[in-house]
Amino acid sequence: MKLILSKALLPSASGSKIKDFMICSIFLLFLIGDVKTMTHILRHHQQRDNTGLSTLSPIEQLTWPHSDVKLPCGILPALNVTSNWLQMKLKWLHNGKNVDLGHRYNLNHNTGVLVINNIRLDDNGIWQCVNEKQLARAINLVVLEIPKEPYLLIDGHRLDPGNLFVPVKENMDLSIECVVEGGNPMPSLHWLLFPSNSNLESEAMSSALLQSNESYQEKDISRSSAKIQRVLRAHHNATVACIVTHVTLVNPLNTTILLDVQYTPSFGISRIPGFGIPIKESISVSLKCDVDSNPPSSPVWQKDDGAPPVLQTDDGFLNFTSIRRNHSGWYKCTSRHLLSEYSSIGYFLNVRYNLNDLDTVRKELIEEDNSGSSESVEVTVGGEVQLECPSGPSAAIPCWAKTGNDNDLQPIGPSSNLHIDQVLYQEAGEYKCIVGSKNENLEKLRVYTLHLNVVGGPVIYTENRTIVAHEGNDTRLSAEFCSNPMVNKVFWIASDRVIRPGTAIGQITAHNITSSTSSYCQVATLTIQSVTPMHSGEYNLIVGSGKTLVEATVILSVTKSTRTRDPVQTSSSHSVCSKMFDNYLIMCLVTSIFTHLKHK
Repeated sequence: MKLILSKALLPSASGSKIKDFMICSIFLLFLIGDVKTMTHILRHHQQRDNTGLSTLSPIEQLTWPHSDVKLPCGILPALNVTSNWLQMKLKWLHNGKNVDLGHRYNLNHNTGVLVINNIRLDDNGIWQCVNEKQLARAINLVVLEIPKEPYLLIDGHRLDPGNLFVPVKENMDLSIECVVEGGNPMPSLHWLLFPSNSNLESEAMSSALLQSNESYQEKDISRSSAKIQRVLRAHHNATVACIVTHVTLVNPLNTTILLDVQYTPSFGISRIPGFGIPIKESISVSLKCDVDSNPPSSPVWQKDDGAPPVLQTDDGFLNFTSIRRNHSGWYKCTSRHLLSEYSSIGYFLNVRYNLNDLDTVRKELIEEDNSGSSESVEVTVGGEVQLECPSGPSAAIPCWAKTGNDNDLQPIGPSSNLHIDQVLYQEAGEYKCIVGSKNENLEKLRVYTLHLNVVGGPVIYTENRTIVAHEGNDTRLSAEFCSNPMVNKVFWIASDRVIRPGTAIGQITAHNITSSTSSYCQVATLTIQSVTPMHSGEYNLIVGSGKTLVEATVILSVTKSTRTRDPVQTSSSHSVCSKMFDNYLIMCLVTSIFTHLKHK
């Protein structure tokens, strides 16, 4: 009797599935006695080394506990010998050890099949049929076990399932471990980080990484760890999830926690009317302070480090129903958070109480602010600020200018507001917003003055970090440094020697500190007479304000020269630019007014 194998019955997959199909085919052929066909398949498909041992990878067979399993032997009798499996002296190995037949393990001597009754987890592992000469292809018997619910560990402590929130401080790292007991084969553990609804589009969350390690199993317990290298406030209310997948599960298991990120207060101060609009006496004014912190903290207004002149509302408002001149002063917002005090930067509220001079129109091009009052805005160096000009609906686009050291106006350009980012100390000072009317009368102009105050630590500016000097010439090193409050420590370091301003060592002289053209800035100068190659090297300027010290380095390179070069003279175009401002301002205002007239 012949068995015809149709190609339609062959599995489409390759690899181990085709090999499994071949073994089943051989077994069927042997049962029906088709030795010739069986021999042909064996010669072409069974791989063995020269010792007769099987080199194929184990066949994986899945089964549930308490079921019965039949394991085929895979060793066939010699083709020219009439014998059965009993005469072949077969035996079975489990994980390399002999199996004692009987009880739950029964060998069918007619077929060589091992029958295991009432499967247990102990039966999991590698099974092989062997005799004195041959070792059959191994069978990896996988006894399925459903994994238990996962749980999380932080610092080795298991989290309470009822506590969904995990407190963690901003800028700290966070390590979490996911643990799953049971599960065969080993379950797969995966990590996910979900942002809160308020941070779905946060750049900080998109760049945050949840670093995870590969899962491993030890004593039937699977583990995987994950880490957030730096916890940000954008992680607040984010969800960290451990996902467990397994061959026995229809839906994955999971366990989650919510991050409760504790962060210090940040302040937001706003005003009605907006910043840049002059505050006139008797009008209604509101100051608003918003505090973002976790745990939440309440804002507390202060004026000149004391209590404010009006009562504060619970939501952070100072409402002046009719503001008075004595309400002028420095206001700041404070908050107490986790036993510490925090404060915003100061804001100067200026109440104008004499505006008659501003209402008087003079027949000069620019009407000066004679009231003696102006708006003050404070910003930290490196921050950003926006100055607003109260032009009004009937005014043309205003023009901005900055008052120079000689009280001359340096033009900036036309705009309703002036935005400055990455503020420098050199940008502190007085700004003027010049507003014209939409009509053709260019004499009807008004000027609003705003003072920009820049605060922060010391900063050093050097024009050239490397200077090349010729031997025998006098050389001058200089640097500008700025700070608010002003610096209280200045000295040079040259060749491991400290040189203070107003002193000299040999050919090196440190001159007294001089004022710069910018507010809060000064200039330090060091001269070296008749430089020689011995003077080559680094010259360090150290300045300090309070407990903060900063350093700048200038490298001097001295070269030999056969002739003396005259110093290069430079001229400033500052005065020329000042003379050109009147023409610039006229063109700016004419262009602005013409634009409005064109769209009427």
